[in-house]
Amino acid sequence: MAKKKPVKQRLGQGPKKSAGSELRNKLIILGVGFCVVLAALAVGSFLTLKALERSEFFQVTNIRIQGCQRVTKNQVLELSGVDIHTNLLALDLDEVKDRVKSHEWVETAEVDRNWPNRLQITIRERVPVALVSLKDGLHYVDRQGVAFAMVLPPEELDYPVITGLSREQWPYEVGGSPLGEALQFIRAAGHGSTVLPGQSLSEIHLDANGSLTLFLVDRPFPIFLGKGEVTTKYHRLARVLNRLYKGNEFAATAYIRMDYLPDKVLVGLTDAV
Repeated sequence: MAKKKPVKQRLGQGPKKSAGSELRNKLIILGVGFCVVLAALAVGSFLTLKALERSEFFQVTNIRIQGCQRVTKNQVLELSGVDIHTNLLALDLDEVKDRVKSHEWVETAEVDRNWPNRLQITIRERVPVALVSLKDGLHYVDRQGVAFAMVLPPEELDYPVITGLSREQWPYEVGGSPLGEALQFIRAAGHGSTVLPGQSLSEIHLDANGSLTLFLVDRPFPIFLGKGEVTTKYHRLARVLNRLYKGNEFAATAYIRMDYLPDKVLVGLTDAV
C-alpha cells in the first residue's frame, strides 16, 4: 500500500492565523472588562454623590451675606432659596446667583461654598447717579445708563433728573449717545468745581436731536450744552458761572449758550431779550 505524502503547510498561514485570533479575543476580553470596571466606578461614584447630597454633614448651617445697603439681608436670603435644609454639595451656585441678581438693586452677585456647611453670598448694589422721568414715573439710573428701579415716595431725590427720553427709546449702551453725554456731565460735576457741584444740577433735558439743555437748582435760566465735548464744556461753564457770580450778574442772565461757537460762550441778558 502506497504511503500518503504529507501535505506541506504553506508558510504564514495556519499557526499565525490561530495566534492572531487568540490575541484579538484577549483584547476583546480586556476591553469588555475595562468597560465593566469603568461602569462600576461611574455607578459607584454616582451613588456615593447622591448619598453625600442627602448627608446631614453637608447641610447648610450658616449663610453669610455681605454688600447689603439698600437691599436687606432677608431679601437676599429669600431670593437665594437657601435654608438650613439645603445640602451644600447639591447646591447649584449659578442658579442661586441668578435668583439673587433678579433683584432690581443688585448689579452683581457672588456665591461661594465654605466647606463643609457654610455659604457666602456677596452682592454689589447698583449706585444711582441720576433719575430719569419716564411715562410711568421717576426711575433711578446707574452709571452704566440702566434705569433699574422706580422711585417710591418718600425716598430721597437728591439726584439730577434726565428728561426727554421714553421707555421705548431708553438706551442701555451709553457710549456716544446723548444719555452717555448727560451721565458724563453729571460725573464731571461730581468730581469738579465747587462753583458747579453735582448737587447744583437740577435737570438735563435731551431733545429730539440729541442736544443737552441744563437747568440748575437755584438758577431759573437754561444752559444750552449742545452736543459733544462734555467735559470741556463743564469746565468752561464753571468758569463762566464763577465770573457771573463775582460780577453779580445772575439776576440779569436769561440763558447761556455753550453751543454758540466751538470756543465761545454766549450769555444772554434779560435786557436783551
